[in-house]
Order: sequence, then structure tokens, then C-alpha cells
Amino acid sequence: MYNTLTTLEDIIQLALPRETALLFGKGLLGRPVSWAASLRPSPPAFPKLEGNELALVHMDDLRTLDPHMRLDRVVTTLRQARVAAIAVIGEIDDRAVRAAQTCELPLLQLPADTVITQVERSVIRLIVDREGYIAQRTSELQRELTQIELHGGGLPEIARLLSRYSQQATVFLGDNGQVIAAAGLHDVPEQTVPRILASLPSLTALRSLIASQPASTLEDSIGVLEFPKRAEELGVSAAVVSAFQAGGRVRGYCLVLRDCEHRSQDQPSAIESLVVRQGAAAAALDWTRQNAVGLAQDQMRAAFLDELLASEVADEAAWIKRGETLGFALDAPHAAWVIEIQNVPDWPTPLLQFVEEQRLTLPISQRNEGTVIFWPSESAKSARSQKLTAVAFAERMLASTPHAHIHIGIGRPAAGPSEWLRSLQQARESWRIGKTWQASPVTYFGDLGLYKLLTSLGGSSEAARFFRKTVQPIVDHDENRNSELVSTLEAFFSCHGNLSQTAAKLHIHRNTLAYRIDQISTITRLDLNDPDARFALQLALKLRPVLRNSPRF
Repeated sequence: MYNTLTTLEDIIQLALPRETALLFGKGLLGRPVSWAASLRPSPPAFPKLEGNELALVHMDDLRTLDPHMRLDRVVTTLRQARVAAIAVIGEIDDRAVRAAQTCELPLLQLPADTVITQVERSVIRLIVDREGYIAQRTSELQRELTQIELHGGGLPEIARLLSRYSQQATVFLGDNGQVIAAAGLHDVPEQTVPRILASLPSLTALRSLIASQPASTLEDSIGVLEFPKRAEELGVSAAVVSAFQAGGRVRGYCLVLRDCEHRSQDQPSAIESLVVRQGAAAAALDWTRQNAVGLAQDQMRAAFLDELLASEVADEAAWIKRGETLGFALDAPHAAWVIEIQNVPDWPTPLLQFVEEQRLTLPISQRNEGTVIFWPSESAKSARSQKLTAVAFAERMLASTPHAHIHIGIGRPAAGPSEWLRSLQQARESWRIGKTWQASPVTYFGDLGLYKLLTSLGGSSEAARFFRKTVQPIVDHDENRNSELVSTLEAFFSCHGNLSQTAAKLHIHRNTLAYRIDQISTITRLDLNDPDARFALQLALKLRPVLRNSPRF
């Protein structure tokens, strides 16, 4: 006998006909099933039963075996043999159902045209060759999905097939979290369906789940997301999720919904895994078929920007005309943005959605430093107003993905394509400086002020000498002693020299702070009570980032 982890639910979902009805035992589907045995029309009725079998009974065979034997008595007898469940072909009366309830023995009714020997073989094969059996069922589902795709059935028909296959509700969401198609909710009261769909996992939860998966294995990744407690009254507890990708980006999600009786199940079942994977693959194919032209256009737009930035622009009018064919209005001033972002799933989809909300078509390209876009400017002299737009976007990213890291640099506007490279260089410099100082997620080149002056000193030997005399000894002390004097000094200046505020910011005692300040004064030979000494140290700290890459430093 085989000792496996195959459950009654696995068998119902994978090995029994789809029209099988569960008359009793919905809460007992987790029972292990070790084998399948069918009733014979001649003695002995069953081979030796060792426990945990699925007993298969055809009423015609039972009447041939004993015309006076009732099904309820068979149920009671099989309970004593410790079978896992009983599946019956033929009429089942109320006495048999009550007997199953009394014995706490799951009772299933198979379709009238079921061939009992085929069911027995299917169940046994699932138990002894689970991987091979699931591969076969996967192939069968793929064929049916392919037929739907060939006939242009779309996601609604795909969802209906997956729901019938899994006997669970199936939902497809777009990359914006909106429902595209849903099936399997026909047994739910009509007024409850919108409430269930409104309780689906949020877009933030979906993106966080995807972000936790390695990009290389995203297509095969499956996760389980719990519904809020209030959804229990709606009869749903969780969703098994797989994202579908096309064109190198996540385009949506396939969800199989669980009822409340499966709340404690942490891992997807075999049928859930099969259905969400194949559903996601079918959805990706459907998306690609419907958006093939758009994907090609996106690639052409990215190639256009890369070519423009790599060219000597002699004929601006020709570039403007060429841009018009791709939807770009290059006759208006544009400012370059450099966007570096980390820990945001499915990037750059959130950026593309944000741009679409502004009703713009912008040149976008992926580069080593991050994503480069050119945003139209109302003024040819300043793009300061774009900083507000960029801040709004950064705040949205940080709100939806708290662990995100984002740095945006914005250059001055370029009046025409021939000046785009200059704007990009300024955006890169803004991005680099903003990332170095960490003052704000968005840095505009025109606002660099002091930082522009400091940047110009990056190659100055006098600036390097000044730094070595002031802050460099503290840096060396930290590296040699594993101390935190530089960060202490930075906190001291950010709190305007207030010792209480500085200690609170560093989460240290005021006496500890006083000791560190004394150390700084001793090492630098500068008195922090002297305004000129304070200014010298603060200026040297500001110089530190721009001097790091200087050959004189």
C-alpha cells in the first residue's frame, strides 16, 4: 500500500469527473487517501481494505451482489473498515446520506455515465505517480486553453474553463488591479459578488508579493494572499496568485479564490498550482495577441530616444517630424529625468501608468543609471514646476511600496532635440548629487545652489587640502576605531547645535554625545563653540561627497 500525501480534495479536483457532487464531507476534504478500491458484483465485495481507501460503489454491482443490500448499510460497514470516503454511481437515497453524516464519512455521487474502472485507475495513478499524472492533466488543460485562444474566446472564457477545472472561483486582474474577468461565482448571491471582488488583495499586496519573488523565476512563482477577516462572511478566505508577464513586464494577475474552510492551508494545492500557472500563461498569450502592435511601438519609441541621444542632431526639423510619427511633440521644450528606483515590483509599469494619467506620450528608455524620460516643459528656461510632478510620483511610489528607494534628477529644459543630451547630463548630475546628499527623492538642476558651487570644487586641490585638515581625521578615526563621529557631527549640524535634539536623533544619552563632541574637538583641534570652526567643519562635510570621485582626493 502507498503512503502518500494525496488528499481527498486532490482526488476530487484531479482524478474524478468534474460533475462529481459532494453530498457530505466538505470539512473532511483534507483526509489522506492511500488507494482506490471498487465494489465487485461477486464475493468478496471488496479486496482486503487496510484503511484510507476511496471506496467506489456502482449501484448496479451492489444489486447484483445482493439485491437486498441497502447503501446506508454499506456506508456503515465501510466506516468500520476505516475507508477515507465513498464515491457512488447511481441513485443515493436520504438514508445513505444520513448514514454518511453519522459516520462522518465523505460521500460523493459520480455522474451516471462514469466508468468505474477508469476512475479507479485514475485515482491509483494519481497516488502512485503524482508528478506524471499532474503533467498529463496540465497537458490536457493546455490543449483546452489553446482551443479557446485559437477561437478568440478571451479571458472571460478562459476564466470559466479554469473555474470548472478547479471547482473554485477564478479572477483575472489587470496590472492596475482592476477586474478583467471572473468566473465561478454563480452560486454566490448576486448582491454579494461585488463585495467579494472589492475584497480582493490590493494592488500593493499583489506587487509586494511579486517583488518578493526572484525575477528569473517569476513566471513559475505562486503565492497565497489572505483576505481580510471581514471577507469571511462572504465565504472567501484567500487567493492563490500568479502574475502574468508580456513584453518583459507584469501585465496582470490570475487568482484562484479559496473558501473559508481552506483558510489554514498555507501552500497551494496541486490543482490550484496547475490552474494559476496555466491561467497566467494563457492570459499572457491573450495580452500579447491583443497588444502586439503596442509592444512593437514601445520598442520603436525606446530605440528612437537612444538613437537621438547618440546622434549629432544637425536637422532638428527631421527629428521633430520623425518623432511625430511615434506620438511625440518634440517642437516643445523637454526636460530630462533620470529615475533610479529599487524594490518596486514590475518597474517601469507604475511610471508608464503615471505618464498615461497625465495624458502624455513621452520618450522613455532604460539605461545603466536608471530610467530616462523627457518631460514636456511649459517654459524653455525652467523646469522647476516639474519638480512638483516628480515629487507627487515619488510620494505615490513610497506610499504604495514603503521599502522603495527612489532618486530622481531633473535637468533644465532643452528647447529642441539638439539640446536633449545637455539636459540629460544635467539630470544625471542632479540625480548623482541628490542620491549623495539624500536630502529629497527629487533634485532639480536649477535648485542645486550651493551644491552646484560645491560640485565645481570637486577638482580643486585647495578644497581637497581643506577637507584633509578638517574632517579627514574624523573619517580616519571612524574607520580605524569603528566609531561614529562623522554621523554624530552631521546630526549635530542638522539639529543646529542643539545637544538635546542631537542626542534624541542619534538615540544616545546626552553625556555620550558630549563625550563624542569632545573627541571631535580633540581630533580636529577645532572648538565647536567657535562659529568659524563650526562653519569650517560643516563646509568640509558638504565637500565630502563631491571630493570622493576627485583624482586629487
